[in-house]
Amino acid sequence: MGKKPTICYLCGQPLIGKFSRDHIPPKQFLAEELRRKHSAQLFCLPVHEACNLGFQNDEDYFVYSLMPLGRGSYSGDALRRKILEDCTQHPQQRTLLNKVLNEFERRPSGLILPPDLVAKRFEGERILRVAWKIVRGLYFSHFNAFVPEDAPKACEVIPPGQKPPDSFLMLLDGENRGKYPGVFDYRFRAFPDAHNLNYWAMLLWDRIIVTMTFEFPSCNCSDCLSQAMET
Repeated sequence: MGKKPTICYLCGQPLIGKFSRDHIPPKQFLAEELRRKHSAQLFCLPVHEACNLGFQNDEDYFVYSLMPLGRGSYSGDALRRKILEDCTQHPQQRTLLNKVLNEFERRPSGLILPPDLVAKRFEGERILRVAWKIVRGLYFSHFNAFVPEDAPKACEVIPPGQKPPDSFLMLLDGENRGKYPGVFDYRFRAFPDAHNLNYWAMLLWDRIIVTMTFEFPSCNCSDCLSQAMET
């Protein structure tokens, strides 16, 4: 980190013309009241303005859809208050909130769940797109390497109370990389000998784990392999 980027991490093209600052993770992860209270300095990367705007609707959906799972944490409750306030002041936001509320089901596919359980649906491609954007930005900041949006990857959302996959355990002795305790944290490992496998896990609002698995770089030259092992 620290080297001034010369390309847009979202499209890989040179940073010429009109560009903006992209927050990683998205600024709306951290409720405004907490940004003010803690004087949070949010990490940004320069990107083309058009590239950045192309993710706005999906980022809104990502936050609204996952926000209910963050209830009970300091940052999750603050975010919930902020969203409810926005929906009161800006009626157009209620459409998205109502959409998310309809993603909860008591009887998914006719099944009867225990009284304390409810199913939650997601628009998986939109969740994946935003999670992948965050990981691509973090990867770029660590290694100064562009990762294409269409690179093969797999994503999993692990809600509160659900046991993480066994693969998650290999990150537990790693370093916490996040700069926003209680809001966003992440860890990762790279395995050059296993087809350049990268495994990342993000913790959102102290409640939700999102994992991302991908193979990068695709090249097996010594330069790329050594880059993938840098931390």
